[in-house]
Amino acid sequence: MPIFQAPGSFGSLNRFMRHLLLSTRVYGLLLGSSFLLLSCQKSSTEDLMLTDKPAVVQTWRFPCGPACDAAAWVLVMDNGNAYEAANLPADFQRDEQPVLVQFEKTGHKNALQPGTGLEMVSILKIRPR
Repeated sequence: MPIFQAPGSFGSLNRFMRHLLLSTRVYGLLLGSSFLLLSCQKSSTEDLMLTDKPAVVQTWRFPCGPACDAAAWVLVMDNGNAYEAANLPADFQRDEQPVLVQFEKTGHKNALQPGTGLEMVSILKIRPR
């Protein structure tokens, strides 16, 4: 034991400081790794906001003038609502094809004279049902 150290004074303080420093490092590492793990998780908010809706792809014909008619690809939903799908991928351009679709309403109708009269949608995701 050193000459200037009273028994039980600085030795126990030294051990306490080492213990405090070690536990602070351990808790710091634990806290830091927790933040790292939480920041690496994939966000599931997209899945919660957009759900696949069942629909059937159909071709609707409409007059475009005295001697012509036109066609549009339409998504008919299970609840009976129908929407014109201008950006329907070529792989899904088959009449009466059942699909699961995610879309965004545009709030607009086709600019062709009478057209289908349906609201147009922009397809975000589509897959066969």
